[in-house]
Amino acid sequence: MSAGAPTWKIAAVWLARVITGATFAVSGWAKAVDPRGFVYKIEDYLNVWGIDDIIPGSIVLIGAVALSLFELTTGILLLTGCLRRTSAVCGLAMMAFMLPLTLYIAVANPVADCGCFGDLFVISNTATFLKNLGLTALLIVCLLWHKAATPLFRPGFQWLVVILTCIYGLTIATIGWQYQPVVDFRPYGVGHALVGESEEGDYTFIYSKDGEEREFSLDSLPDSTWTFVERHSTGGVDDVFSVFDGDYELTAELFDPSQQGDMLILAVAEPGIDNLMRTRLANELYGYASEHDIQMIGIVALSGDDLDRWIEMAMPDYDVYSSSDTSLKQLVRGPMGLVLLHDGHVAWKRNFATVNPDFLEEDDPLGSIFVVDDGRVAAGLSIFYAVGMMLLLAISALTKINLRPKRKKKPSEVL
Repeated sequence: MSAGAPTWKIAAVWLARVITGATFAVSGWAKAVDPRGFVYKIEDYLNVWGIDDIIPGSIVLIGAVALSLFELTTGILLLTGCLRRTSAVCGLAMMAFMLPLTLYIAVANPVADCGCFGDLFVISNTATFLKNLGLTALLIVCLLWHKAATPLFRPGFQWLVVILTCIYGLTIATIGWQYQPVVDFRPYGVGHALVGESEEGDYTFIYSKDGEEREFSLDSLPDSTWTFVERHSTGGVDDVFSVFDGDYELTAELFDPSQQGDMLILAVAEPGIDNLMRTRLANELYGYASEHDIQMIGIVALSGDDLDRWIEMAMPDYDVYSSSDTSLKQLVRGPMGLVLLHDGHVAWKRNFATVNPDFLEEDDPLGSIFVVDDGRVAAGLSIFYAVGMMLLLAISALTKINLRPKRKKKPSEVL
């Protein structure tokens, strides 16, 4: 405790630190876990503002990861009281940007979800603004009374907390970008079926044409001049994943959770020219799958003539269907993703760009894929981070740091 600070002020400062720190840490962690998802959300904003073609994708990625790490680190600093004044200033700097932005979102409602907590949980745009308003008030308390409560770590260890937190956040972000998020908050995680096992009710289908979106029932689907966007359940499980063969919707038929055996899905959410370079490997994978009685299909975020042109260029040996990019991004992260279903349930998912062509030479190539999004990697990294923080705290508590050299006493002072 700082000398002279009353108990109520110390308690108020720590309460403000815990609330703001936990909020920032959880929000930053959720974004760092799934950097592609955060990039998609930023692109939604840029698309609404009409500047998505101006800012390069690499800049968006760097900004997404940097903001995630900044938010996570600021939250940890607030929680531990480290860099007391600086952490409060960093938090207020974020609020100086986020508060007017979320006010605009609450009023104009340009996007359905602000994305402040990634896919971890969704709150309304109005609730997001009110949350930021409360955080701003608490951060002002942290700044004005920053000297009232001493930090958990001694000054010499506080920058080590920053470094360790950045390493932790950057590690989970790198794995999430290259392979898959180390924790999957989306509907189709490992062990889940692509189709609800007890779905009830009908569906409405959202199609777009000339910038207009309209709902259709299954009995009144529009012609091919309309583009499929997404599907919603009017009862039972809300299933956002839909697959079409032309105008025929066959999601339940393809992914019946009661069916036995394995199925490989090549999900192409971004069917650009660069991704066509790996379609040869996909055909080799199809050859292996056929030899081992494994069904393989491709699902591409195109329809109509665009899908036909993609098939002409990719020359797939497997059957290809269409879906929306939103559905495919919900299923697996990456421009091209590979998903293995076992008995209708997700066994593993992987960004296809990280699949080594030599893996087909292994005895059990599909079984050799290491699952990164079933929670084990996240638990291991989090335990390592927590142990590192506890060691720093223990050393900080046991070590006395005195940066000032001892002054030699004058003979007169000795006497």
